[in-house]
Amino acid sequence: MLENVIVVLHRPSSAENLGAVARVLKNFGLARLSVVEPPAWSGRPRSGRPGSARADVMRRARRTARHAADLLSAAEVHRDLASALAETTWSCGTSSRRVAGREPLSPLELGSELERRSRGGPVAIVLGEERRGLSDAELELCPAVCTIPTSATYDSMNLAQAAAVLCYEASRAAAGGPRGGAPREPARHRTVEALWGRVAALLDAAGYLNPQNPRAILAEWRRLLGRAEPTQREVELLLAAARALERRLRVGS
Repeated sequence: MLENVIVVLHRPSSAENLGAVARVLKNFGLARLSVVEPPAWSGRPRSGRPGSARADVMRRARRTARHAADLLSAAEVHRDLASALAETTWSCGTSSRRVAGREPLSPLELGSELERRSRGGPVAIVLGEERRGLSDAELELCPAVCTIPTSATYDSMNLAQAAAVLCYEASRAAAGGPRGGAPREPARHRTVEALWGRVAALLDAAGYLNPQNPRAILAEWRRLLGRAEPTQREVELLLAAARALERRLRVGS
């Protein structure tokens, strides 16, 4: 199960945290790390060293990672979160704040979901940038949200510490063995996003969406579809229906 669990870091700002997260993955038997690169990774390094800024960050991260440096070398780097999640069948974003309309999973519940869903394909835990975490728009790309219970006096956790809590629960759930049935051919993120792109265009053309806040109703539709847990085939059928409606109504032409 753990070979299908991907830890996605969304635009991490600290090379040391990046290395520490790689070390955490190694501690708990996970091996797949993806990074959505921050703008600071482009161009030359601020240190003035030769090479690219990304290479400089990875060099510094390897010092912290120690014996987990191989995970950094194998890490996939993506331009945005949608690309990082494209081939996943399910993902869970993380947030220390309450997200409207979303009932957060506990770390224990997340571990159980990862154990079940990873038997149907790649799944992801998404951790946000250290200073601001994940935005509402970024969390909308994830069918689930997880919150780590902390003291109200200081609810912000270090990135690597949060990763350690969640990776521990993933490892513990995997060690416990299968519980419940695996999803049937779960839909891939790329296909689901293609569906939402076409549905949004259709609903907008029909005048259904509020032009001041079109994302609000679409977020509720996303949650509805997420609860249904459609298969890849079912989402492909919906996507084909949306394309047929586009042709009939000449949306986008």
